[in-house]
Amino acid sequence: MASKLWAGGSSSSSSGSDSDSGSSSSSSSEDEKTPAVAIAKKQTQKWADVEESDDSNDDKKRVVRSHADKRNALLADKIKVMKNHMKVDDYSAVLEDYEGICKTLEQLRRAPNQDGSLPTNFVKAVASLETYVEEKQSEEKGKTGSKNKAKAFNTLRAKVKKGNKSYESDIQKFREDPAAFESEEEEPAEASSESSDSEDAASGSSSESDSSSSSSSSDSDSDSDSDSDSSSGSSSSSDDASSTYSSGTGEQDKGLDPESIREKRMLRFCILPEVAEKRRLEAEKKKAAAAAVADKAKTARPKGTKGEAKHVSTEQLEPDEYDSEKLIEKVTEIAQSRGRKGFDRKTYIETLTKLVPHAEKIGPRTQLYIYSSMVSADFDNTGSLFNAMNMTLWNAALDKVSKMLPLLIQSWDDLRESGMTAAEIQSQRDVETRDPTLHCNLQDHFVAVVAKLDDELYKALQFTVDVYGTEYQEVLANSSKFLVLLKRVFHFLEDTSQVLPLGTISLRLMEQLYYKPDVLNKAIYEAIHHGVPETEKPRWVWPEDSSLFLSKLCGYVHATGEVRAQRRALLVQAYHLALHDHFQEARDLLHLTNLEQRAQESLVDIQILYNRVLAQMGLCAFRLGKIQEAHSCLMDVCMHGKSRELLAQGLSFGKFQEKTQEQERDERLRQLPYHMHINLEVLDSAHHICAMLLEVPNLALQTIDPTSKRNMISKVLRRALEHHDKQVFTGPPENAKEAVVCAAKALQRGDWQSACTAVDTLKLWDHIDVGDVENGQKIKAMIKEKMKVEALRTYLFSYASIYDAFHLDQLVSMFDLPSKQVHSIVSKMMIKEEITAFWDESSKYLLMQHSEPTPLQRLALTLADKAALAVENNERLVEHKTGGHGGKEQGAAKGAGRFDGVADAKGRGRYGKGGGEKGKGKGRGKGSGSFTRPAQMRGWENARAAALSGRSQQMWRSGPGPSRGGSGGGGGGGDREIVRNTDGN
Repeated sequence: MASKLWAGGSSSSSSGSDSDSGSSSSSSSEDEKTPAVAIAKKQTQKWADVEESDDSNDDKKRVVRSHADKRNALLADKIKVMKNHMKVDDYSAVLEDYEGICKTLEQLRRAPNQDGSLPTNFVKAVASLETYVEEKQSEEKGKTGSKNKAKAFNTLRAKVKKGNKSYESDIQKFREDPAAFESEEEEPAEASSESSDSEDAASGSSSESDSSSSSSSSDSDSDSDSDSDSSSGSSSSSDDASSTYSSGTGEQDKGLDPESIREKRMLRFCILPEVAEKRRLEAEKKKAAAAAVADKAKTARPKGTKGEAKHVSTEQLEPDEYDSEKLIEKVTEIAQSRGRKGFDRKTYIETLTKLVPHAEKIGPRTQLYIYSSMVSADFDNTGSLFNAMNMTLWNAALDKVSKMLPLLIQSWDDLRESGMTAAEIQSQRDVETRDPTLHCNLQDHFVAVVAKLDDELYKALQFTVDVYGTEYQEVLANSSKFLVLLKRVFHFLEDTSQVLPLGTISLRLMEQLYYKPDVLNKAIYEAIHHGVPETEKPRWVWPEDSSLFLSKLCGYVHATGEVRAQRRALLVQAYHLALHDHFQEARDLLHLTNLEQRAQESLVDIQILYNRVLAQMGLCAFRLGKIQEAHSCLMDVCMHGKSRELLAQGLSFGKFQEKTQEQERDERLRQLPYHMHINLEVLDSAHHICAMLLEVPNLALQTIDPTSKRNMISKVLRRALEHHDKQVFTGPPENAKEAVVCAAKALQRGDWQSACTAVDTLKLWDHIDVGDVENGQKIKAMIKEKMKVEALRTYLFSYASIYDAFHLDQLVSMFDLPSKQVHSIVSKMMIKEEITAFWDESSKYLLMQHSEPTPLQRLALTLADKAALAVENNERLVEHKTGGHGGKEQGAAKGAGRFDGVADAKGRGRYGKGGGEKGKGKGRGKGSGSFTRPAQMRGWENARAAALSGRSQQMWRSGPGPSRGGSGGGGGGGDREIVRNTDGN
């Protein structure tokens, strides 16, 4: 308190001295003040200042703010910070600020006495943030920035998109009427500004009234203080007040007691109603003037600086002032501003839109030219190779292109009504002219724009990361809109018989339909059917035979004569045929057109499409039960474990395989959208089941006949079986491949029931037929029947050497097959010489002929084959070292071959012309003819033929029982012995 008293005294004394000096300078006749009056004046000033400061401190302490007000202030501060971060493009900080204001809003909503409505400043902030994100998205496309910044921006975009869904209705209201939100937001600010203005006005009026009796020097001091700086307004006003009070304590306050003087001074800080009304009117005038200036700035076109694009305003021109040439010149001039510094696409579109009413009076081609310029600007920011076009811009371009199609049709009709034929219209393309509104040029640009829309939509589907999210679904929903446009363009070109553009659009339409089953295409057509006009509804009915429709489109593509387009159209048609179980037609289409060889000579995208056709044909053959054909098709795709890479459904990463950046980029660009993928698990499962049904009987046959000419059918299954046999402990199958291996091991034992159980739970049956899910159960039943058949064949191969005969009924009961089918299967095995057996007279017993060698003899035959192979390898090694022909080739050339058993040329006999073992004679002279190594007869090769023909060159007979050597099944007994032919070796 003492410090306050001393401060008040010093200030009053200084102010008093100033006022005294001013008083002395203004009036020389004033009497000097007595010491008593001066002392009283100082005491009064001290008392007034102390009381005023105490009152001000008490007022500050008495301010009470609720929690809601505090959170509102905190929300406003955070919004202000977020706006500052938006100005510097600090995406991470903006994300933190956005989450902070959302949390503050939730706390504010939980406060009592809240009506649940959103604050206007919050709605305005989140709406501006959403607009900011969209603008930055379009700006960042095509630019290569830091990965961290791009990641932060993507996170911010996802958070804003997800978070603003809760406030979507309020944001929509704000965008419809921003003025309402701005007026509500500015009401408290205006009130505070008005109160401050009123206070300043009151202080100014009081100072003016008091300064009328003071000196001119004090007036000039107060004015200079008040105008010096806005931040020191309060201090200057207090100084003015003190100086004015001091100067006012002259003749006007003479004779007043201290209480009256203090009351008069305190009245200066009151806001009079007249002053408040006056200041309010002045504030309204200022606000109206500021609004008028802002409107004028919006409507006025800024002058373009050096290098900036200048947009010519068309508001000053009347509609009748434009003719065709002037309008085209104006549009061309505006279109030339694209690509320049300072180009604004929104302003560009608005400027051209204002010219559309003028173009409507001239003709459709002028309107087409304007819309073409607009669409070209939409495609300026389509992004880079790995960034697709923004879907908002894509939809805007689609709307413009949809408006262009009726104008194109009208332009064509006008030309035909003028007497021009279709050939004459198309011949205008060859004429050199600078007319940008030529119909053929506009039509070519229109077709190119349609193709560009298709490419951008494909790219958006291709590079969407979250394929299970809403973003991918939204992009995929746009394909139906594009399909409507594509079909309308196709019908227009088909009606006008324009070959080249019709082929281009037909191929695009085929690629939109070929990978979808008829059920899905029919559903899409029905959904579109309800939204089109009545005149177009007959066109949106999916045909019963879709293959004819695809064949028609393929014919239009072939008419263009473009080789690449023709190959792609043929492959697309073959894929569609295979998808709908027309395997024979698809295979004929590939073979007749020699697509297999042509595809290998084409670009990578054609090869990928060919691999997809092979995969789909394999699944088609599997569904139809053609196991051999299915395996041959699927083996090319799945044998090396690179099905994902061959079908362009994912990137391949090898341990010892290094790729350059260009290779990785090209591979990423070739990836297919997710909804076009073929299920790789279904593909591998079908391949393994086909390999099991073919390889298991082949393995059983090779165990009893090592010299069988059958090669390995499936390396994949054999390696899997070998790996399974090497395992110490085998648990239950964990994936589809292990399940098929377990089924194969059961088939090797002839246990078809365990094999069927192993493959019963595969996901293959639910996804093998995308057009009809119930058809999967029918396919599973068919595969089980084939597993029974192969189990029967494997059982006969494995255990035929143990039994002398099999009863037909026993085989029927073991494998749950009809007797006719069992009889047919066994008879086919006998005809193919896979087993040496025959039926008895009643055809109820299968009698086995045991012409198979013993295990020791099998090993001996295997050793002989390996020894012969070692001899051949040794001869090749000698040839390589000596550089000559060596052994057999030299003998073949000179007539003294090592293994030749027939006479050849002049070297007759096995050992030459002399016939001796030492080669005496002239047999080593000249010789001609090719060397042919005789077949090595080791006894086993002719065993089956001898058994079937009744000749017993080499056979094994066993103890009591029916004879196994004759064809009539005659009896014979005795111990097991080997009977050899005495007239041979």
